[in-house]
Amino acid sequence: MTDNYAAIVMSVDAGLLVVGAVQSHGTINTIRERIRAVNQRHAAAMRVIADRLRAGEEPTDAELQRAHGLARKATGDLRRRFERPATVGLMWVIMSFWLVVSVMATLWWSATEGHGQASWLAEGTLAATALATLVLLAETVLRFWWAGEAATDEWEQEQLQRQVAAVEMNDDEVSQRVRQRLEGFARGGQG
Repeated sequence: MTDNYAAIVMSVDAGLLVVGAVQSHGTINTIRERIRAVNQRHAAAMRVIADRLRAGEEPTDAELQRAHGLARKATGDLRRRFERPATVGLMWVIMSFWLVVSVMATLWWSATEGHGQASWLAEGTLAATALATLVLLAETVLRFWWAGEAATDEWEQEQLQRQVAAVEMNDDEVSQRVRQRLEGFARGGQG
């Protein structure tokens, strides 16, 4: 290891540590938001039942079914929604730890008078820097992949909703009125 190499490694590792800190912060915020979203959906379903019971009314079967489904699904949703951020977070925790060790060892080497070559340290810092860079690239690829999957899932859900709407709107009087309103709106009228 040379003094120039140590300076380069310290700069690159410091940059990677900043990226790791930003990514870790983003991952924590993602997890926090996902917990909040799942809890809010579940609480809203439970609130409907609680409001009914407070009013002295019996909840409908549909309300009970929805609350039961959300309660059962909440744990699965949390697990599914946290696997990816937890994977990314764990990668950055491990890499950040390794980078901090690399930086501290390099600082220790630089501070030692007559420090010598220390090829073992050069190899270790190179491995830490290279792996952290690969983790950064892998995370970028994974995030693009996951975004593509999410977009596909959203598209499939939208198609399913359209199919459900088409089934609910048989060729009866209501669907005819809906089509007439849409055609009137498309022609520039208010319907």
